Amino acid sequence: MRGLALLAVPVVLALAACAQPGQQYIPSKKSAVELRTIQTRVVPADYDATMRAVIETMQDLGYRVTRVSPEAGVVSGTRVASLRLAAVVQEREPELTAVRANASVVSPVAEAQVDSPEFYAQNFFRPLEATLGRDLSRISETDQAPEAARPIAEINTMAEREARAEAEETSE
Repeated sequence: MRGLALLAVPVVLALAACAQPGQQYIPSKKSAVELRTIQTRVVPADYDATMRAVIETMQDLGYRVTRVSPEAGVVSGTRVASLRLAAVVQEREPELTAVRANASVVSPVAEAQVDSPEFYAQNFFRPLEATLGRDLSRISETDQAPEAARPIAEINTMAEREARAEAEETSE
């Protein structure tokens, strides 16, 4: 039993060493137009109300909000340490706002973009509709949509914080 535990230590250390710095990003295989229509909805509300609703929805869904940038219209959060979501809020008209969500699933070696229409509908847009008390509409393939934001990682461990601090020191 003890020998098995000793064998597990190098494996765990090897996986930990691969964590953030060498992590591979795997983008969606869907076309940009298809992905944009999956990830974007039009909200019949002003920018401020929509931004507040996006934050509330993410918190209600169990996301730990890790970044809010009102001037850029970006909200980013992490849930269960392996699911990241970023939403971009962009005013189109005084009472019409576009929201684009972008999610990724993270493992120790890769981060993969979510491209399932059902995921975005069930796990973000329907709850956002409930928060706002309004129906959201899809955009057409020719409509303008906000650029997708990549979800910002949450620094969870002391090792990740130290690695980031060290990387920032060497880049200066």
